[in-house]
Amino acid sequence: MKYTDAMTEGTLTDHVARIRRQGEDDARVEVKAAGRGLPKSVWDSVSAFANTEGGLIILGLDEVSGFAPAPGFDARRVRDSLAAGLDNAAGAQAKVSPIPPHTIRRSEVDGASVVVLEVISLREVQGAPMPCYVVAQGIERGSYKRVGDADKHLTPYEVYLLSSRHRTERIDRQPVPGRSIDDLDPEAIDRLIARLRRRSRALTGIADDDIAGALKRINVLTPEGEPTLAGYLTLGIYPQQEFPQLTIDVTVHPGRQKSHDPAVRFVDRQNCDGPISQAIDDAVHAVLRNLRTQRVVVGTRGSDVTELPEDVLREAIANAVMHRDYSLYVRGQQVAVDVYPDRVEVTSPGGFWGDRTKENVAEGRSASRNEDLVRLLTVVPMPDGESTVCENQGSGVPLMISRMREWGLPDPNYSASTIDHVVVRLARSASEDVDAAELAVLSVLGTERALTAREIAEATGRSLGALRPLLRELVSRGLIVATAPPQSRNRAYVLPDTYHDTPQTFAR
Repeated sequence: MKYTDAMTEGTLTDHVARIRRQGEDDARVEVKAAGRGLPKSVWDSVSAFANTEGGLIILGLDEVSGFAPAPGFDARRVRDSLAAGLDNAAGAQAKVSPIPPHTIRRSEVDGASVVVLEVISLREVQGAPMPCYVVAQGIERGSYKRVGDADKHLTPYEVYLLSSRHRTERIDRQPVPGRSIDDLDPEAIDRLIARLRRRSRALTGIADDDIAGALKRINVLTPEGEPTLAGYLTLGIYPQQEFPQLTIDVTVHPGRQKSHDPAVRFVDRQNCDGPISQAIDDAVHAVLRNLRTQRVVVGTRGSDVTELPEDVLREAIANAVMHRDYSLYVRGQQVAVDVYPDRVEVTSPGGFWGDRTKENVAEGRSASRNEDLVRLLTVVPMPDGESTVCENQGSGVPLMISRMREWGLPDPNYSASTIDHVVVRLARSASEDVDAAELAVLSVLGTERALTAREIAEATGRSLGALRPLLRELVSRGLIVATAPPQSRNRAYVLPDTYHDTPQTFAR
């Protein structure tokens, strides 16, 4: 949740009531007594809120006394000190840089004056430089993030990520020293070049027998003939010879959290290596074999339907590989796919790039720190020889959302993402009270026209007596729509996205 959203939901009174119940500050609110004037630590909090999700600093309440009004608090003096420290006028001595969007106001709590500073995250400001740091401490030592109720120093890597989030550093175009065209897969190269000659003008003017020239044109090779990082990862015979940790680690856990007990074994684990397209394909199938399936029969045709759509898994894993950070800081980190009984989590190093945030990632705009890699993955064939890893049209996350809704599942959840990692959680049916019978109904309706209860019973192999209350329950939860009143012989059922009448009319 963006902090500005939180502010519209509650008043200052609500926030004070919450922290009094908690007995401490939290990720959204920092309270300082300031009985002897504005404390220097306030600037640490300004930096922390500006670099994460924004927040509220309440000055004039004493945590030690249960957040009661602080003795000796001078609201005017504190307000003036705050305003001076956040003044960006020429010649002013600002305490932080850059100065985040903010508001300062006086208010009252229990009849006593307080000063409230609302800090807006710099991530909400398009193109804003980051990180925000305390000037007196310098950018390396004076940059903070909000973690729970504390202001923590940013790591050097986090400082690097925030300071470079609007820069295209072309790390994926850097050469892989000591490697040559001989380290690339000749068959994959032939398929790629043939595809490009059929479908684009990328190789216009390049002779048919000039393989090196073609690969230089599309940035698979540098002008000196060395493979680029993007070219090596997508077309290399075995990229892990040079980068052993650039793999996809699929781990299946027995419980709903990672266990730190060495006696607890994984249910399954596969380290997916090879060129990117092969690693993604292997990772998807490693997850699928550990998901529950439901046999669905429609007419004479039967199919096994997994509890998560395969294309959603593929998109989530492909996005993680394409948009992760490949800088030297994290070349020792894998993309992690963790399968739990209630969800699948895909974690990639690097955090969101550019103006992407966990709140706007679903807007469908295409932007990547790895332009050459993404471009190659739109044209390098997958192992099946036809499809490619991605389309690069910004449609990936919207597609995931649409497919999850068709399955009756929650939207992909990015709320666990941090400055240095992107985490997407895909809820499995068990976690959202969609059991095997419900999944079967949703799967049938997702593949056919509107179906009657009898047709659904035949397709799922369930009795009408058991199915009717289940259908009523799914209608009441809005997961399916009835097309006619309960007494009608024409009553059938469809998914909400495929029905254009008024579903409330027959919602019983």
